[in-house]
Amino acid sequence: MKKHSVLLKEELCEGCTNCVKNCPTKAIRVHHGKAIIKGELCIDCAECIRTCAYHAKYSMTDSFADLEDYAYPLVLIPPSFYSQFRKVSPLEVKNSLFKLGFKEVLDVSLAAEALSIKTAEFLEEHHGVFISSSCPVVVRLIRLLYPELTEHLLPFKPPVDVMAEKAWQDVMTRGISPEDIGIFFITPCPAKYTNIFSPLGFEKSYIDKGISVDQAYQAILEVRKEDNSAEKAGSGKDNPGKASPVEGTQETVLPYLGMGWGQSGGELRIMPESMQERSLSVSGIHRVKALLDEISRNNIKGIKYFELAACNYGCVGGVFNVVNPYQARFNLRRLQVKGSRPVEQDYGQYNYDLPGKFEPLRIGQLDTDLEKAMAKFMQLEKEIELLPGLDCAACGAPDCKTLAEDIVNGLASRSDCIFLLRKQVGELADRMSALAHELPPVMKKEKKDR
Repeated sequence: MKKHSVLLKEELCEGCTNCVKNCPTKAIRVHHGKAIIKGELCIDCAECIRTCAYHAKYSMTDSFADLEDYAYPLVLIPPSFYSQFRKVSPLEVKNSLFKLGFKEVLDVSLAAEALSIKTAEFLEEHHGVFISSSCPVVVRLIRLLYPELTEHLLPFKPPVDVMAEKAWQDVMTRGISPEDIGIFFITPCPAKYTNIFSPLGFEKSYIDKGISVDQAYQAILEVRKEDNSAEKAGSGKDNPGKASPVEGTQETVLPYLGMGWGQSGGELRIMPESMQERSLSVSGIHRVKALLDEISRNNIKGIKYFELAACNYGCVGGVFNVVNPYQARFNLRRLQVKGSRPVEQDYGQYNYDLPGKFEPLRIGQLDTDLEKAMAKFMQLEKEIELLPGLDCAACGAPDCKTLAEDIVNGLASRSDCIFLLRKQVGELADRMSALAHELPPVMKKEKKDR
């Protein structure tokens, strides 16, 4: 069974350690000049993909060819997807997806708007501090490094999973066979793809396949190019920049406010001002990690709700996107000005609640046997004292403490540290130099006889 979507092309790795230094969970090591990813520590944040100059890290997704496996394929559009286009309207984007073979094209923004309202109600009814659970990277990060904060995660599903479940139920009521239904999601990042086959807080996702934003973007541009060519070859009376309505398309008002979820702060802006005043939005995995450090220390006061996103500026910063996040934020803002309030809908039509709780991940124990663990802990303290504490990552581990842990667990040696190695080589050279000036007794006797 697949556990992660972020993978390594070992043949392209140059062992530069950039990924090692930037991984927020210390999941990467470099041994013998090649990186390895420790699966139990990986949260699919894609920081290694961003920082690898040799393109040795990548993420797998599905493709449009997978539509052939389903008689009734549906596609879910994330709020950030429309931000990739400047001269193609949301309606034209949806029409193009119909032409690519989807029977239904649904906006996750609708579920996002509903979830914001539901979250505001929950926060008013419950005491304590809560953290958004919509970003799977943040949830995995908390479960792994901040297990004491798991109880503060909002007990709701992400908008895409809320929308997928509703879409499934709606199609089923029309008598379509479950085997014919295929729900696709256009994903801006590897973590959301990982959540399809390894969901958080529930056993099975209603989403069947994930197509990356860059694939969908290129496919839509191809459709638009064909449409424009066909219109130019026709009577020439039609506007070549306007998409023709497709059978099955609904000319409805698009959920412009919900599109705000595509960038950091969009979730909060739908909530009442009284809740916005007690909330904080932070994006970027390293900034999120720094904030969680402070929350864990109880060093943040007066804030009721935290909207956290692992990618810089939110989902517009996902590695699968085509345009840069600055352009995407501008594009999204231009779309949002067309709407001033959430779309009128029945909020009770969605199932927001998680069937279970977010469980902490118990990883990092030196040994399952308590006596052996204590012995390794004593050895760990000794190794930490011996290492220089420079955290240079030249050894292939992110810092000296992690190298010490690897040494204790038999995954590395002291000579992996270039500073200790240089010291050992220097001591050996001094010893060899001293020996060179000393003659063994036998050689001295032979010299005297002559």
